[in-house]
Amino acid sequence: MDILFDARMLNRPLSGLERVQLNVLRELANLPKVKRLRVVVIKHTNPAKPLPANVERCEVWTTEDIVKVLTDPAQRPDVYHMTWFPDTTPRDLFLPLLAPASVVEVHDAILNRHPEYFPDREHWDWYNGFIKRLIRNSDRLLVHSESVKGEIERDLGGDPSIADVAPLAVDPDFHAPLPAAEVKQRCRRIGFDGDFLLAVGKDYPHKDHATLLRALARLPKSVRLCIAGTKIWKNPGETSDEIIAQLGIADRVQWVQGLDDHDIKALIQGCRAMAYPSLEEGFGIPPIEAMALRTPVVAAAAMSIPEVCGDGAWLHRPGDDRQLEQLLRKVLDGGPEVQALIERGTAREKTFSWRRTAELTFASYERAIATARDRTSPRQPLDATVRESLAIAARYKFNDLERELSAWQQRCHGAEAQLRTAQMHAQKLEEHLREVGQRPAPPPPVPPPTPVPPPQAAAPAQPKRPRWSLKRRIEKIRDGMQRRRKG
Repeated sequence: MDILFDARMLNRPLSGLERVQLNVLRELANLPKVKRLRVVVIKHTNPAKPLPANVERCEVWTTEDIVKVLTDPAQRPDVYHMTWFPDTTPRDLFLPLLAPASVVEVHDAILNRHPEYFPDREHWDWYNGFIKRLIRNSDRLLVHSESVKGEIERDLGGDPSIADVAPLAVDPDFHAPLPAAEVKQRCRRIGFDGDFLLAVGKDYPHKDHATLLRALARLPKSVRLCIAGTKIWKNPGETSDEIIAQLGIADRVQWVQGLDDHDIKALIQGCRAMAYPSLEEGFGIPPIEAMALRTPVVAAAAMSIPEVCGDGAWLHRPGDDRQLEQLLRKVLDGGPEVQALIERGTAREKTFSWRRTAELTFASYERAIATARDRTSPRQPLDATVRESLAIAARYKFNDLERELSAWQQRCHGAEAQLRTAQMHAQKLEEHLREVGQRPAPPPPVPPPTPVPPPQAAAPAQPKRPRWSLKRRIEKIRDGMQRRRKG
């Protein structure tokens, strides 16, 4: 099988979705029935971790470059896998229709349920309409839990019968625990020594950190909470800082970010329990990462979480801080029950594997190809997609120029984030070397200056070309759009 795997998101810093794609690619490339595996990436970018050696890079700038691959008889794959929606441009809607067979991956429908997560209603309307049309244009849908199949029908108006489930797994790095001494050293450097609980994720309301904070307020004051994530929710009266201040636990809660894999492993191994009170998840890898490192998990019985955790975690009613408090107290007390929970969690985590994920993904490809082969008439959604795309673009004034500018800005922000991550890691390395009594190698000696030749007759002055500037480019584009509108 010849597979075109759209992984344009891999230009971003390494996080959950990027890890999923890299692990699936590694295992897909090793399946015996895969003859060719091409990975669509943005030109001149590299993922945070190298791609497998036995896959081909298919470098693109825009959607049009992918269209050329899908429509050129010499390049057409057997199946096209859209793993994520990088720019949500109208043109991306055509990709599943132009492919001989297509699979669209749906991680969840959380953003479709939360217009408040968008800058305004107009942006949410655009995103929501885009996703609903996209899943109708695909031969098969790939999801990672039975819970998401329900979301496809309930929230996206799609057909759950064409959805194939491929559960995820733990990154192989998390199967190698750190030595106890290193765990203690890293936790102390991050700011945690003694009893602490760990939570992960940004403070979106659906992550429900508020329930965990209320439970923490009633636990012994010696117990602290580490939240590996960022504070981004700004609605007055609902921010994390306001909730923490109302509960009087500011000295017991610390948010940390910019952690590398070893830091995260150290926090998981060093905490007394991972608390996962999230109300909405499409899968939820952090709990099974904790299980792999033999850390107790207390999680909300919401959406996919019971399906993933099974009996390997203690589950509480979603939003019930009293029950969450009771379960956390049981963990802090320790004893045979906690040890039994750890053993069940270890066994549960072993039921997931990336090889199985890849095999189920490949089976979805086969079903997509069979669906396309059995199709008795040309697909009609193409015309409907054209009409809807034009109507949406006219309604919201999302012309090509503005949309491309937005995508360009996103890529610039991604590059800046990668640079900040690299600088942070370099700083941590320097701090570590100082801690162990080493110093970075001194810079090489500066060579002597090259002798300057005697001046010659001055050449005619040439006009200097101004340096390229992102700011000037944006201003030029905006001026052009304004002139077009006035005209």
